[in-house]
Amino acid sequence: MGREIFIVAGEPSGDQHAAGLLEALRARDPDLLAAGFGGPRLAAAGMDLLEDLASEAVMGLFPVLASLPRIRGWFRRAEEELGRRRPAALILVDYPGFNLRLARIARRLGIPVIYYIAPQVWAWKEGRVKAMRERIDLLLTILSFEPAWFAERGLEAVDCGHPLADRLARERPDPGRVAALRAGAETVLGLFPGSRPHVVRALAPDFLEVAATLQARRAGRLRVLLAAADQAIAEALRQLVPTGRDDLEIVVGESFAVMAAADACLSTSGTTTIEIAGFRKPMTIAYRVSPLVHAIGRLLVKVKSIGLVNLVAGRMIAPEIIGSTRLVDRLLPAVERSLDPTRREATVAAIDAEVLAKLGPPGSYDRAAERILGFLDAR
Repeated sequence: MGREIFIVAGEPSGDQHAAGLLEALRARDPDLLAAGFGGPRLAAAGMDLLEDLASEAVMGLFPVLASLPRIRGWFRRAEEELGRRRPAALILVDYPGFNLRLARIARRLGIPVIYYIAPQVWAWKEGRVKAMRERIDLLLTILSFEPAWFAERGLEAVDCGHPLADRLARERPDPGRVAALRAGAETVLGLFPGSRPHVVRALAPDFLEVAATLQARRAGRLRVLLAAADQAIAEALRQLVPTGRDDLEIVVGESFAVMAAADACLSTSGTTTIEIAGFRKPMTIAYRVSPLVHAIGRLLVKVKSIGLVNLVAGRMIAPEIIGSTRLVDRLLPAVERSLDPTRREATVAAIDAEVLAKLGPPGSYDRAAERILGFLDAR
């Protein structure tokens, strides 16, 4: 029987990246066993799924507070499983609020801690770096600027490149499907209101109002594609879409096809913005938070932007509209500009030079797997 690793990934994107990493690990070590917390993709990759954290992802101040009893239950079980299994390593994927606490437990138990996809402490909560230095044995990053940033703070990190390069090479949408989504439309706007229910509820009404206004202005020449991460999100969106909106289509589980079909996109912040950049499309980024969280964020967040595509570029190449109240009036002019074909060439050039060039070549999961297995073999 092979050695066992314990993996914790706490949201859908983490589940996806952890699954890609596990597949790369097992391609090199077929006897490797894996158990842990994650989601359906990790389970499909061969992990013994003990808790489905990814399907119940909790983000944001008030959703987290409401879910504290459930989160404490997950943590107690993780601690018990680590103590019982004593795996060869604990592999953590993003989700720092939970995972850095678990890293402390692993360190106390003498279990090596590997962190894949570093917490974005360069944006906020830089104080977590001290805990990372004390608790992490191997830190693997996916953004090219991160190793230098961590090195300045006394923490060695290894850049493996961004997994998006692998996904773009492996998961290109079917050209026929893309053509069908565009059929008969002069211009297509893609809407990406998020994959977490509370984010979708906060953003989708504004996104839909922006789309309806632009469609009225363009007199039937604009088609809107509304990307839904899964059927549950799609059903929530259907309840928000007015009846008779034949010029708006909800597309389930085909985000890349929507990106490929769109001329421009309106998206929440996060990984989706990098994916849209992968299809070289102009975008507007929106995020809506409660007044209290907005006020706290302005005090604590150290970066000038929240969109991951802008953070990678190091400047604002996609406009960001952030607030605690109705966003429509500010979103409308930004989205309308993104649909202007005369502006597209400059935006695409910026994406190519300042974002895609920094993601690295395909092979992120393979490079991370090689580092991890080399680390374990050396122990």
